Amino acid sequence: MNLLFVVPKFAGPDQFYQYPIGLASVYAFIKRHGFSVSCLNLCHETKTTQELLEREFSKRHVDIVCTGGMSTNWGLIEDILLSVKKIRKDIITVAGGPVVTADPELALKNLPIDYGAIGEGEFILLELLQTLQKDKSPDNVKGLAFRNSKGQVVLTEKREEIKDLDTLPIPEFQDFGFKETLGNFKYAQQLPIVETFDEVRFAEVIGSRSCPFSCTFCYHPLGKKYRQRSLEHLFTEIEYLHNTFGVNVIGFSDDLFSTDQKRLLALAERIKPYNIKWYANFKVNDVASDVMKKLKAAGLIFACFGIESMHDEVLKSMKKHTTKANIVKALDTCHQIKLACGGNIILGDIADTVETVNESIAWWKNNPARSVSMGFIKVIPDAEIYRYALQKGIIKNKLAHARNLPLLNISKMTNRQYYDLVVKVCWWNLIRTYKTPGTLIATRKTNDFYGNKQFYELKLKCPFCGNEQTQKKFMASPVPNMIITCTYCFAGFKIQQKQAFPGAFSSLSMVAFVFFKLVESYAIRFPFFRSYNHVLRKIFNRVWSRR
Repeated sequence: MNLLFVVPKFAGPDQFYQYPIGLASVYAFIKRHGFSVSCLNLCHETKTTQELLEREFSKRHVDIVCTGGMSTNWGLIEDILLSVKKIRKDIITVAGGPVVTADPELALKNLPIDYGAIGEGEFILLELLQTLQKDKSPDNVKGLAFRNSKGQVVLTEKREEIKDLDTLPIPEFQDFGFKETLGNFKYAQQLPIVETFDEVRFAEVIGSRSCPFSCTFCYHPLGKKYRQRSLEHLFTEIEYLHNTFGVNVIGFSDDLFSTDQKRLLALAERIKPYNIKWYANFKVNDVASDVMKKLKAAGLIFACFGIESMHDEVLKSMKKHTTKANIVKALDTCHQIKLACGGNIILGDIADTVETVNESIAWWKNNPARSVSMGFIKVIPDAEIYRYALQKGIIKNKLAHARNLPLLNISKMTNRQYYDLVVKVCWWNLIRTYKTPGTLIATRKTNDFYGNKQFYELKLKCPFCGNEQTQKKFMASPVPNMIITCTYCFAGFKIQQKQAFPGAFSSLSMVAFVFFKLVESYAIRFPFFRSYNHVLRKIFNRVWSRR
């Protein structure tokens, strides 16, 4: 029985994307149990999905195609499954991840999935394969969704979470083309501080599954019970990545990394000899100056905080178990010890009013040095706010919502107030109105390129600490201003791109880009646009890529 794992096309060649750790973990587990497996990573290819699948099918006989991902990747996963069935209808398709787990019935009724894994996929797929080999009914495989002979969706008994994560192998890296991704993080606009490093060989690592908290906007597809890998198991992976690929920057992608202070300090001591720089997600309540100093000394370069709101009633509604005072204290603590940090404010919670939103916006505008972004809450399938939106009739078509995940007004604001705010925030983000201008002392074009983008050497002065510095930058997008992170105080300030990149900046491209983004942010108020935004976005991306 031959299995082909297909990674959806999250990005193109040489572009950064989140490494598919979930698929890679299931792949490694199935490989350990002796099954014949191979991988097609669409992110590293330029041909169409159908052409690439035909190529793989011509190499070897394939019995089963496995794929999956987040609910936000519905269209990408659909493209794979439809392409498989166009080529050979007899190939068994298996899909997993939140796209299935959040609503198995919706997924199996609208996607050509033969078997869906609900929750953690390792043991589900293993038992399914063993069952198919014996030509038995899959009814006894826990955590499975499939259609019976009448076309009805069958959900088998719920499967418990994997209690001991150390029983799993580390995720697959070689077969998934991990080596090709190593250098794509540095200039991906994900973490500006890494652009100042000489070399970045990046990997994401997950040391736990699920989360001990249940924020209303979150969805935990791997179960509700929080579990951690032992440090021994975790460092088996870290050592492998470091020794095999020279990884020197790690992003710990755990939903929450700071639940156990003793474990944190033990990890810091163990990672220090590798000379690896790393970042992770912290809860603001867990930030203590003495601990963060030790973590910084052990290579911590950035603390990611789940800020979400600057109003206590909204934080309570979100079930964050934090306060505005906690958030400010955490940000101040990191600033005092010169540790870069940041987070997101997401507007539009159930409890949000014009007054609460304005309080968050006021704090955001009054603290331009902080690396805090602003956007809107997403109603992710099967999160608590998703179920609320269904109950209140705000989501009228589950399939249209799953395909697009548009911004929805679930707040106490009127639709007019909410969608007008969407346009305002889009404008603020495009123009960087909330950031303090820095000083561009000099700019010089270099002979280095990132893809087709030319680097410039910028001499800058930070408006907050007054330090002068030289940074190597390219124009990532045609917006009026770019954000610079000071290499001394880690504050963010803005520089006009027209001045910084005189040979690359185009006023026409800037106007067109800003115009289309604003039109999109305005159009989201119309139900038709929210239902078909995925189609319109494809058209826009094609037109923009050909400009």
